[in-house]
Amino acid sequence: MESQTLKFSTRSHSLKQPAIRSASVRCNAIGGINLGQGVCDIPAQNTIKQAATDAIFANKNLYAAHEGLLPLRQALSKKIREFNLVECDPESEILVSHGSTGAFVSAAKTLFNPGDEVILFEPFYGYHKHILDLLNINVVPVKTDLEKFTIDFAQLKNSLTEKTRGIVICSPCNPSGKVFTRDELTQIGELANKHNLFIITDEIYEYITYPGYEHISIASINDYWKRTVSISGFSKTYNVTGWRLGYAYAPKEIIKKMALVHDLIYVCPPTPLQHAMVAALNLDASFYDDMRVSFLKKRDFMVSSLRELGFTLSEPQGSYYLMADIRQLGFENDEAAALALLENAKVATVPGGSFYYNHKDGEHLLRVCFALDERKLQAAVDSLRKFLG
Repeated sequence: MESQTLKFSTRSHSLKQPAIRSASVRCNAIGGINLGQGVCDIPAQNTIKQAATDAIFANKNLYAAHEGLLPLRQALSKKIREFNLVECDPESEILVSHGSTGAFVSAAKTLFNPGDEVILFEPFYGYHKHILDLLNINVVPVKTDLEKFTIDFAQLKNSLTEKTRGIVICSPCNPSGKVFTRDELTQIGELANKHNLFIITDEIYEYITYPGYEHISIASINDYWKRTVSISGFSKTYNVTGWRLGYAYAPKEIIKKMALVHDLIYVCPPTPLQHAMVAALNLDASFYDDMRVSFLKKRDFMVSSLRELGFTLSEPQGSYYLMADIRQLGFENDEAAALALLENAKVATVPGGSFYYNHKDGEHLLRVCFALDERKLQAAVDSLRKFLG
């Protein structure tokens, strides 16, 4: 019998490993220091780990409700009211998801059809684009000025067409560290109202902002709640990226559909870990204050160190990433720079072009994550200094 070539779906055929994951794989292979993937290496709080262990030994290991555990949704409702300044019903307006990525997939499948157009502000989080690509939703990029951290609203308005169905915000932003202002969010909200667009806002770094900047949820402004899906999660705040737990909140008619989509794809997030997140949400306010102080110290160290080494960059306003301009260092492009730093300094970064619709628009940039232990950051800087001179 003649052998036949297997044929994959059109979308899966074009898939390749994301630059963030690829950088980590190569870094791990040589035992380098990973400033590529957004993984904080600070251990999770013992209170959270103990709560997960207690839930497992209490046999809370079966399927949870497809919307998520009610006690967790109730705790989230309190957090959302007090921190995000949004009132939402824990019974019908919150979905616990398989990571914030699961919430994004469920929102995109619920709100958009193949062929629809969705605005992304670039540099954008790569997974947002790749998920939309996988769903045959057309991405339309709008630029962010990385020196001033401002949005080109003229370009945004000119990018809207009859096919535009949504706008995606990431604030504080991965990869740039931009924090959207109230005025910017208001302008986006008014455009969404005028053109009847949905808004998806990824706020997973909401607790990580620096002096002079404030996280504001667009769902708390005017009447934008009615068309907004707000996404966040536990991974970054509580250092449990491997637990894959996130959540979304939105008007009940949206959450109802999102929960059905999420159930079909993921069934539910891990039940005992949901119980642990109830404990996480009860941590003292000092936990968040200490976290911000820690990341501020790391941000300032990395910004000053990279500038001394010849990189050009603006101080991130939030999150634990920065975009560093390599043009003064003589590298051909972002991929050549990332490869040279990995091979010669054993430090992993992510090529900046992977955060742009057209790779060339970001080929003068590298994304650097500064979430690691201070000793590792110092070691990375020392190694870069030795290589770059």
